[in-house]
Amino acid sequence: MMLAAVRLAEGFMNVEDFLAFLTAANGAAGAEPFAGMAWGGILAAAFLGGLAMNLTPCVLPMVPINLMIIGKSAKRGALYGLGIALAYGAMGVLAAVGGLAFGKIQANPYFNVAIAAIFVALGLSLMGVFAIDFSRARKVGAHREPNGFFAFFMGVVGAVLAGACVAPILIAVLLLTAKLYADGNVFALGLPFVLGLGMGAPWPFAGAGLKVLPKPGAWMTKVNKLFGLLVFCFAVWYGYLAYTGFRGKTAAPAAPAETTPAAGVINVASPKELNLDGLPRPILVDCWATWCKNCTAMERTTLKDPQVRDALKGWTVVRLQAEDIDELLALPDFADIHGLPAFVVFE
Repeated sequence: MMLAAVRLAEGFMNVEDFLAFLTAANGAAGAEPFAGMAWGGILAAAFLGGLAMNLTPCVLPMVPINLMIIGKSAKRGALYGLGIALAYGAMGVLAAVGGLAFGKIQANPYFNVAIAAIFVALGLSLMGVFAIDFSRARKVGAHREPNGFFAFFMGVVGAVLAGACVAPILIAVLLLTAKLYADGNVFALGLPFVLGLGMGAPWPFAGAGLKVLPKPGAWMTKVNKLFGLLVFCFAVWYGYLAYTGFRGKTAAPAAPAETTPAAGVINVASPKELNLDGLPRPILVDCWATWCKNCTAMERTTLKDPQVRDALKGWTVVRLQAEDIDELLALPDFADIHGLPAFVVFE
């Protein structure tokens, strides 16, 4: 009998959700998201899901940088949030209609070079090497007015960076959007935008709240240098991703084989090398990439849990490194993947 994919799951999963996915008796990894909900409930769920995405591993470390970008301005905070919403709206439409995977952008080495350069400039500014004042731009003579373009631009960039680590709610919204659009509901294409509005909602309030902080002083120099070190870490990381992209090298697996010692673990460096013929069943293909923060988060938490290790006894686990997500989507059984991490069960 020909080997076939029977179910797919995407995005970060906790132990309970991952175990439910492994033990599912049919092709579905659970109930259809938002099944039976009215439109008001769907919109509210998408908005609240966007709010929750601010707490994901991709977004939380960026909070100090975001605060530095928007400064003491509710207007710049709103423009930052608008950038997030429009980016998710556009990318969500492309994903639902055109099959775009969010990871395609961050897998591009030129994109990673640009992000690394931005972080280097921000880090040098925080270290006091030179001054970058994103909060104001000179207009005419001595008059200076708030400049929100950079805040808007960085909102778009922030959405792209977070989109590369696809959260479960994002996948649910994309799948629902694609389904409703295929059924003829054009208005469903606005759901990713609502998700982005939820993610961007806190930032106007954050900008307004900064106005009540203590006035800058000598203590801010130390704080800025600490933020600068954090920014340099981001620059080094994205520089490394660009390097591996240009060199065409693969990195070591995100976690060693000992993560699931009870299972047979096979590391595959490229989708082009994937060959499941002859492997003992059932087979779990774990699709990951170095640029996927949620992949790393799952390796450090869910996949190391004793319950998961026990559940994988007797499985063949294939850890597929999908740095070039186009190569992954070209595989027939992987064409419906929207982002990483992704898990595919073959029986």
